[in-house]
Amino acid sequence: MAENRKPPENFDWRAITPEDSPKTPMDVMADPKYKDLVTPKVQQGEVAYDFRSVVYDYSDGTERTTDQMFHLAGVAKEKPVALIFGSYT
Repeated sequence: MAENRKPPENFDWRAITPEDSPKTPMDVMADPKYKDLVTPKVQQGEVAYDFRSVVYDYSDGTERTTDQMFHLAGVAKEKPVALIFGSYT
């Protein structure tokens, strides 16, 4: 998957790369560590890796801990769980 990723022909990588950056986006995409990160380790329908995480409240625009923990295995025993990873900026 990652080996097929190429920026568009008119992609201006200099516009998004700091001047002192030792790597271009193309260098990063060709790096074996990056390729490993973007390669799925779990397939759809397989059991996800179990984890625990602090639950935060962002309702007022700031990060506040709720003093609660999220435990994937515990919640998944009760109901289906969808995990969504990404940026909402």
